[in-house]
Amino acid sequence: MTIINTGSRIQQVKAYLLDYIDHNHLKRNDQLPSEATIAKIVGVSRNTLREAYVSLENEGVIIRRHGIGTFVAQAPIIRDSLNDFLPFAQIIENVGYTPGFKTLSIDHVIAPADVYDAFNVPLSTNILCIKRIVFADQQPAIYVDDYLSPLIDVESIDWDNFEGNMVEVLSASLNTSLHQIQSTIRAAAIESEISQWLQLSEGTPILSIRSTIFALDNQPVTYSKVYFNSNIMELNIVRMIREK
Repeated sequence: MTIINTGSRIQQVKAYLLDYIDHNHLKRNDQLPSEATIAKIVGVSRNTLREAYVSLENEGVIIRRHGIGTFVAQAPIIRDSLNDFLPFAQIIENVGYTPGFKTLSIDHVIAPADVYDAFNVPLSTNILCIKRIVFADQQPAIYVDDYLSPLIDVESIDWDNFEGNMVEVLSASLNTSLHQIQSTIRAAAIESEISQWLQLSEGTPILSIRSTIFALDNQPVTYSKVYFNSNIMELNIVRMIREK
């Protein structure tokens, strides 16, 4: 007698559906093909298919609406590609979440040492620091500390209407164009202050980025510390292989 491992069949269906959602860039509330179509493609019985659907529904990936069909409940993760610049709000919206933004504070501060190194200015120089948080469906996704170069006339910028897109603000305010963004990625244990904003336990491993925006004259104009809630955020990098 042949023993069929239904457990492996269920995993096969789940893997196919997750791959289908990813490769077709489905967002929340996008509809999946009918159960009959999926069962035929994967080559499983309707009972096996339904077990896989129940598992994915319990995991919060899909939602089944009786008499209507099966829909994506949420995208498994928000991916930020470092190859091309996109505002955080657009990255979040592209996946199907509703982006949100909150400025926590805008103050002149005595900054950490690495900020002065980035701007090549004397220690104890007052630096404008903007603390902000970005939400995905009201869930805290990204915490950002933006430090602006002392060479920037920050008083001329309309901070009351700042909506989180620092590149847009700088491009509109500076007399010179922006040139490039250089970033360093590292793993970090989340600190107490940031853990409260991201609603994570202190010491939780997170993704951290240090980014410097340069003007055309190669002068750094901002230095940012960005912390990603790694439960819902993922970084994606593509590097070209050049022939010798």
